[in-house]
Amino acid sequence: MKPHSLQKKIVAYMLLFSCVNLFVGCNRFYRPVEVNSPNLESKNLSLRQLTGEGRYFILRKGKESYSLSDIVYSQPAMTLTASVHQVRSNHNLYTQAQKKTRRIYVKSKQQDAVLEEVHLFIPNTLKINTTGRYVLDLSDIQKIEVIEFDKGKTTSSYVLGTIGFVVGAVLIAAIISAATYEEPEPTSSCPYISTYDGEKYVLQGEIYGGAIFPQLQRDDYLPLKTQSINQIYSLKISNELQEIQHTDFADLLVVEHNSAHKIMIGPDGQLHTILNPQAPLKALLNNQMDVSTSLLTKDNKSCLFNGTSSPNNSEELNLTFKNDLKNTSAKLVLNLKSSSWFDNLYSEFTKGLGSYYPTWIKKQSKEPSANLEKWMDEQHIPLTISVNTPQGWKIVKKLKTIGPLLNRELIIPLSVPADEQTEIKLSCGYLFWEVDYASIDFSDDEPFTTTRLKPFEAINELNVDVLPEILQPDRKFLNQPNSGDATILKYKVKKTPDGKTQTFFLHSSGYYEHVRNYKGTPKTAFLKSFKKPGAFPAFSKRRFSETWKTLASAQQ
Repeated sequence: MKPHSLQKKIVAYMLLFSCVNLFVGCNRFYRPVEVNSPNLESKNLSLRQLTGEGRYFILRKGKESYSLSDIVYSQPAMTLTASVHQVRSNHNLYTQAQKKTRRIYVKSKQQDAVLEEVHLFIPNTLKINTTGRYVLDLSDIQKIEVIEFDKGKTTSSYVLGTIGFVVGAVLIAAIISAATYEEPEPTSSCPYISTYDGEKYVLQGEIYGGAIFPQLQRDDYLPLKTQSINQIYSLKISNELQEIQHTDFADLLVVEHNSAHKIMIGPDGQLHTILNPQAPLKALLNNQMDVSTSLLTKDNKSCLFNGTSSPNNSEELNLTFKNDLKNTSAKLVLNLKSSSWFDNLYSEFTKGLGSYYPTWIKKQSKEPSANLEKWMDEQHIPLTISVNTPQGWKIVKKLKTIGPLLNRELIIPLSVPADEQTEIKLSCGYLFWEVDYASIDFSDDEPFTTTRLKPFEAINELNVDVLPEILQPDRKFLNQPNSGDATILKYKVKKTPDGKTQTFFLHSSGYYEHVRNYKGTPKTAFLKSFKKPGAFPAFSKRRFSETWKTLASAQQ
């Protein structure tokens, strides 16, 4: 293992074990801690964040207890609406705990259930509707309690409404980081694109992610932040991992538009303007976890598609948007990326091939692209975007993987029903994607003009002119077979007209091949299991659970 990889692995484990200590420890006693909510606004925020974590909500009315599910919040009315059920038996420990000690003794198998609990206390005089949807005024909630470890080092002023969500996200990130850096073989990636800012090349993202066989070659459209230096735009395309990369062409798209609106590009190269993006009214993962706060801003606090339950091994994020004018066309705006966890899983899968890997690669390279894409669809690898219509859910787009390096912003044009609300569904396998931001825009496109620039110079790491290899879409590829290979592309500046601004995108096409040197005999049973639809997301969920339990038990 390289020194810098070892350092990253150590840091990942230090972070992970710090989080594990918070959640596991050696003490089996737990206690309720009141969430500090001095006003309705803070109470609303805390409850939304707790719901976003997939917590198990218990409504406490005197000696009666009920569980709440499918919780939806109304910001203006300051209410929550939920379905009311009986409390599951494994969640009755605190409701039956002794009031004097207020301590809960938990057996190891019950630990996760207790730590998921949120207890809402209301007056004994309130009536509860158990047959339909129950509406509760937040002002009627007298107290909110969460369960935490009863350890001396745990501060009694711990307010989970403000830090609990962050701890949960950090824990997941730490498990992924630890699992990733534990792998002796590299995970996958794709060509890196960087632009020159006058001092250094700044990373912008990856191109044609997931196109790992020749028949999967595809076009890609990467948003760029670049500037002219001496009347030249310069960018670098580089191979940073153990891969062989083949780039067919790399054109710079320069879009000139009014500075009052924003230009975005879709996965098919369609350009659109954004004038009035609207946040979702509701964002529910698997119809139970409220993740709306994760999607409001571009802050890397993402919806990770890690719900507690999912239909058909597919995580489903349902977005509801307001459509007052009953428009029939819309533009969905997303900021997202493929997950590093998915890359790690794919590496584990291919590692199971052992010394058979080179033969498998040759066979896969001869498979029709339709067969490969069918398998990916069955494993819920693409991010599937659907619109709810009078005829049911209609698939609009299946997003191919775009790489785990950086978030990418893109736009999806939609035809929607002329209703007061627009419902959109994003679905994929467990932890396969990360969506950081989502909004919708019903405005019409404003005028803009587009210019395509070809590079006038392409010099590789050996100072060799490779311009003919990347100038045209002719399948005469710029080949980068070694880690560290890098080619600098230069484009002549197009002057910006007065009163206009420019937005840049890289239009490229290509594919890449993984270089792996696996040893040992193939794990036949393991490999055959992935022929079954839904096997890959099931493997993801199982692998994540195993990683968590292994590392948690090491701390006890």
